[in-house]
Amino acid sequence: MPFDGLTVRALTRELDTCLKDGRIDKIYQPEKDELVLSIRQPRGGTIRLLISANAQWSRLHVTEERKTNPSHPPTFCMLLRKHLEGGKIKQVEQLGMERIIRIRIEAMNDFREWQDKYLMCEFMGRHSNIILVNPETNTIIDAIKRINSEMSSYREVLPGREYIAPPSQGKMDPESADFELFANAMWNQDEDTEVSRALFNTFTGLSLFSARHICAAAGLAADIGVGECGQYELDRIHHAARSLLTAINNGSSQPAVQYNKNHPVEFSPFEPLVLAGSAVKTFTTMNEAADAFFSQRLSLLRLQSMQESLTRKINEHLHKAHRKKFLQEGDFHQAGEKDIYKTWGELLTSYAHRFKKGDKEALVPDFSTGEELVIPLDVRYTPIQNAQRFFKIYNKAQGTKRHLVRMMKETQDSIEYLESVLVSVSQAESPAEIDEIIEELERENYMPAAPARKRKKVQRSTPRQFLSSDGLVIRVGRNNLQNDRLTLKESNRSDLWLHARQIPGSHVIISLPAHITSIDQVPDRTLEEAAALAAHFCQAASSAKVPVDYTFRSNVKKPGSARPGMVIYDHYWTIMAVPNGDEVERLLNEGAI
Repeated sequence: MPFDGLTVRALTRELDTCLKDGRIDKIYQPEKDELVLSIRQPRGGTIRLLISANAQWSRLHVTEERKTNPSHPPTFCMLLRKHLEGGKIKQVEQLGMERIIRIRIEAMNDFREWQDKYLMCEFMGRHSNIILVNPETNTIIDAIKRINSEMSSYREVLPGREYIAPPSQGKMDPESADFELFANAMWNQDEDTEVSRALFNTFTGLSLFSARHICAAAGLAADIGVGECGQYELDRIHHAARSLLTAINNGSSQPAVQYNKNHPVEFSPFEPLVLAGSAVKTFTTMNEAADAFFSQRLSLLRLQSMQESLTRKINEHLHKAHRKKFLQEGDFHQAGEKDIYKTWGELLTSYAHRFKKGDKEALVPDFSTGEELVIPLDVRYTPIQNAQRFFKIYNKAQGTKRHLVRMMKETQDSIEYLESVLVSVSQAESPAEIDEIIEELERENYMPAAPARKRKKVQRSTPRQFLSSDGLVIRVGRNNLQNDRLTLKESNRSDLWLHARQIPGSHVIISLPAHITSIDQVPDRTLEEAAALAAHFCQAASSAKVPVDYTFRSNVKKPGSARPGMVIYDHYWTIMAVPNGDEVERLLNEGAI
């Protein structure tokens, strides 16, 4: 949801309590439009306050995330350090129900006197800004985004200019608007306007998400027309809005984050109605909910961006490999066409006595068909010399074919390897997994290795783990390097190994107890669940059914020259698995450990 007035109200209520008299130890600017204030609390402990003026992700909340800071702080960061470091936070307040937070800070001026400063935090989408203001003169000291008259006709945000608040949207304040004014404002809109949209247009501080929640709390469908609402319905909406605001003001509302397939989609200072296919997680404070939502959402966006970028690079290598394979197959076909030279050489050797040097062609019967065959001759050579020349051409073509067979095998191995990497990239669940895959590609020389001074330590991920219906642990590799470790180092020889047949995908291990010594003793339900996971985490996950091979780990070997994740195996069985059935859904949602 947008960073609306209700969210701002809940955050400022908490921050005014926990930050009051806190001392600003350090100020960082990790991004061009983002600040982090390290604040030491009076009773001990340090918290980090994140303030972002990003056009899409403008926000303010306490955060647990630690970001890398630039080696040279930007100018605005240096200015804030000069004016605010060592200062005490005296008040955090919201202006009305607007998305504006004013932080009053008492800090030393150049004359070593305590003086108030205002840090104005405006969360208005692309107009978001962070502005340092001198309250004595109401002038701007500086801003993280400078706005001149060419950029805005309403106000300039420049040092020395008077601070002017962003223009009001002309909506009613839900705290002070009486019912009669509210009802008239609702009815004055087009009667076909959805009641949630009408509420959004009437009250300031509401997002459409909040407006829909208020309608639901009032017992009304959010999509009915405002013209269908009478005084009774509007009174219920008005009461629900006031009740929600009261709960936020006194801290009795329950902050929450709404998830869809484990991905955060909304956050709010209240517990929303659960939508179909969604789950809601509640938090103790609004700051915790906001930090969880933004850290997970932005991490997901970073993951998607990294996936797209890495997928493009891998596809470039795949395109080159497929083109290389096409050219190699063409050369192999051309070399195969020279097999006729062997026949010509043998025939010419047998019938050399019939011809002499200077003949342009030789007409001889074919050994196999008996038909007359015309062999072109080089007039510079004798028949035997021509035959020797044919054998030389044939032998050279055979050598070319042997070389091309090796090259085509290497190219096909590269294609299969890159396709397996693509599967790992598409199924990655965190940026750390992408970093592992990048490290793998650097080792295989598909990407240039980062300089030692810029190389970051890659955090090793662990295999996905699930608990089968029979209580056995099923582990699934996340990438090729992890597949190797899982299969060859982290599993027992008596464990059961599964993999989609001749399809790039994850290695799957069922950890078997010591008393299971034969395949007949493996529980059928566990085997089916593990096979379904192997099918789900492979390239053919969108298929209706996928063949999955399984064998004991002792039958799996890795050739010395094989690429990461590539193994050979024997004495195996095959089972058909459904990659996206109910079993997989249950394991993903309930069986993960």
